[in-house]
Amino acid sequence: MTESNRTLIAIALMGLILLVFFSDWYQEIVAPGSTAPKKPHIESTFTTPTDTSVIVEAEDVPPVALTPVYVDTSDYAIGTESRVIVSTPLYELHFSNRGGGSLERVYLNHYLTKDSSRVQLISDLARGVLANQFIGYDVENFDTKDLLAECSMGDAPVYDFPVFGKPASFSFALNLGSGAKLIKTFTFFPDSFHFDLEQELINFDQVNAGRYFATSWSGGVAPTEQNRKDDLYYSEMYALLGDDSGPTDYSADTDRETDVQTALTSWVASRSKYFTAILIPEQPVSEFKSLRYQTAGDKDHSLKIFDFDVRDSFDRRNAISQSNYRVYVGPLDYDILKSYGLYFEEMMNWGWFGIIGKGALWVFKAIYRIIPNYGIVLILFSILVKLLLAPLTKKQFSSTQSMQQAQPQIAALKEKYKDDSKKLNEETMKLYKELGINPLGGCLPLVIQMPILIAMFNLFRTTIELRGAAFGGLEFWISDLSLPDTVGTFMGFDINLLPIIMSATMILQQKMMSPSSAATNPQMKNMPYIMTAVFFFMFYTFPSGLNLYYTLFNLMSILQQKLMPNKPLPVLASPGKKSAKKKSKK
Repeated sequence: MTESNRTLIAIALMGLILLVFFSDWYQEIVAPGSTAPKKPHIESTFTTPTDTSVIVEAEDVPPVALTPVYVDTSDYAIGTESRVIVSTPLYELHFSNRGGGSLERVYLNHYLTKDSSRVQLISDLARGVLANQFIGYDVENFDTKDLLAECSMGDAPVYDFPVFGKPASFSFALNLGSGAKLIKTFTFFPDSFHFDLEQELINFDQVNAGRYFATSWSGGVAPTEQNRKDDLYYSEMYALLGDDSGPTDYSADTDRETDVQTALTSWVASRSKYFTAILIPEQPVSEFKSLRYQTAGDKDHSLKIFDFDVRDSFDRRNAISQSNYRVYVGPLDYDILKSYGLYFEEMMNWGWFGIIGKGALWVFKAIYRIIPNYGIVLILFSILVKLLLAPLTKKQFSSTQSMQQAQPQIAALKEKYKDDSKKLNEETMKLYKELGINPLGGCLPLVIQMPILIAMFNLFRTTIELRGAAFGGLEFWISDLSLPDTVGTFMGFDINLLPIIMSATMILQQKMMSPSSAATNPQMKNMPYIMTAVFFFMFYTFPSGLNLYYTLFNLMSILQQKLMPNKPLPVLASPGKKSAKKKSKK
């Protein structure tokens, strides 16, 4: 069997494995019940803690004459803007009284950008994050984006609001005329990336404010990464709808697209490559509206914008109604997101073989707790994978050696049956059987290694644990395992060393595995160089962690091949000798 045929068979086997792996039949065997549709948590998406011991009450708002039937916002578009800066161990949030209480900035304390400033999640194009809209049949839609509320802290320009002990709250109160009042109370927790938003609508039975009360997010999530193309690629919007066990994703392109999604909605979110903002209504709502588009410009400067309004219907016959939310603004950390039990973690892009990537992340974290150096963790992980695959790799080397040793006999058969391909195949398979060669024996390690490589690719590109993780001791070279190991530039071209080293090890390994086949088959002579060139260009801009892993794996494979004894093929008796033996017996 030729090398090209073996490659085709390997690819076919990989496809077959994928089909079986993703089939309901196999998933039910390895994880019974996993294919059954799961019910989302729809009774209550979160529970508001009751131990908020520090609460700053909103001051009484001056009464307003009950003259208009419709809400009157004209008096609240002017005034003095004030801000509250909330500080916790995890983040710093900037709120404004504009928009009836809106979020202007989110700084994450433990995540830095390339210039060592803190990551900030609110887009510069955002307007009125967490502002509200009133929507209805017989009333003009209006929003609170330009209205100024009264803050329970007072009317000073800026207030600091540290939350380092117990949870604490403050409020904004917005009068809308005719006694109608909207009070927004924010509660913060020192050990969580979420905060709670309690919205109380008072005396809306006295005015006509529509049928739906919406809470808005604007601008998506601001770009934070050095590689803007990556940030743009991963920017999406998600919503968990109905009985789905995973969120629906919504992308954006240069055409503006507006949708009103009418379905039971448990949460709506926007994400960038590593961070997300999620609006989680206390009770699932009946619809949300989104506006999505990509700004003009190349991929290094363009932005994906996601504006969405989560709409909660309210009964105007009630004197007091509530529309409460939990708001998550933080990292796409798998364990943190999974702890909410609302399928947030399904926003993470694990790609194919996600189960392998999640398992690898678990191993990474387990080793990192003992050795806090992701470079060392990666080396140990490579050794672990190599040990697991060593028996298969040994079989691959043995099969390759046997194939190399059998090349003269195969060449003789090709010459002998060059005009009869059917006979050639029969005699070749017969020779394999007599020599104990499995022509597919060398394919299995390749079939298994490819899913691991794909899973590792997604692991290094999407998990925030490896964002900014340097190889301790080699920071001058590998400063971030999630990015290429660029050591300089030449004529504007980035110089990455690890792909070059990886390619060198790959050529060496390829030449060790197929020296005689290249000699007997000139068509195979350049195959190692072609394969290496393909991998070099593919891997050149890949994360340094992936290149390091594959380089280490190649080096260990070379060492294993060097240490493996050369097993000779069994000597076959020639037909002539068999006939002579039979004659001597007579």
